[in-house]
Amino acid sequence: MDDLDRRITGALLASPRATNAQIAEAVFTSEATASRRVARLIGEGAVRVIGVLDREATGRERSLFVRLRCRPGDANRSAQRLASWPECGSVKLVTGSVDCIAEISYTSNDHLLAITLEQLPALDGVLAVWSNQVMRRFATPHSWLPELLPDVVVEKLRAQRLDPWNDPLPDERVRIDPLDERIAAAMADDGRLGWQQLAEICGVSPVTVRRRAEAMMSAGALRMRTVVEPERIGLPVNAFVSLSVNPTQLGKAGEMLAEHPSMLMIAATTGDRNLCGEVALASDRELYEFISATIGGLPGLQHADVAVALHSVKRAGRTSDLVPAV
Repeated sequence: MDDLDRRITGALLASPRATNAQIAEAVFTSEATASRRVARLIGEGAVRVIGVLDREATGRERSLFVRLRCRPGDANRSAQRLASWPECGSVKLVTGSVDCIAEISYTSNDHLLAITLEQLPALDGVLAVWSNQVMRRFATPHSWLPELLPDVVVEKLRAQRLDPWNDPLPDERVRIDPLDERIAAAMADDGRLGWQQLAEICGVSPVTVRRRAEAMMSAGALRMRTVVEPERIGLPVNAFVSLSVNPTQLGKAGEMLAEHPSMLMIAATTGDRNLCGEVALASDRELYEFISATIGGLPGLQHADVAVALHSVKRAGRTSDLVPAV
């Protein structure tokens, strides 16, 4: 990506369904250029815009992070098999105390039991499994926005959104019906579909589909997200942090990390680590500063483990086209 591509990506991160005219204004280019660049970035797969049914708002699913230690030489194969699971949203090969980290959704305690006690241990090559259930999200990829645009531009773009970009959401549950689910499924494939296109896919009028989609967005049930691998926008150091924090300081520590522009997501969890998240940075020096100053300065910090990502096997529900050499 060149500088204009990165700024356009920043505009899409701030407002995934922004019009080409709004993007052009934000990045100081013509509407025709913005339209052409957006189409190319999405067409090449460098950027994706998706709609996501929020787990907390709809109460449909919960999630957990899993960390796997694998036999030497088996990590890539185990990660690829894990990525094939429909309930697995993201998988990374990492270096550190574990070999693979993933986020998995589950719908019930029975489902969770099957995942943790049967499916994960049965993966060929897996020697040990640690799981951490998500209790509260302080920041999600919906709010991630590296410093690609001036703050005033970001604020203007975010003000145009109907869906909430920040976390946590209110505790109210939103009920959705089969039509809502069809709309969300179509937007999960392409979050920038026009109302006419969406209406044709869902078999209803454009007025109906727009009213339903906007209602879900306003309620926080349907959230828009721009997906891009951090290295594409100049952030090649991607890491997963697993922290132990004194429970009395857990909320404060989570909120402090959520404010850091490098955090893709951060959540309070159960298990051996009670604060887990993902960070993207420009260099090893920045990672060092993040660990020593930001993590080191957290109140109540007891233990910190940082696993640097070697390869993103799956992100936001889609596997990578590139498979690392064994």
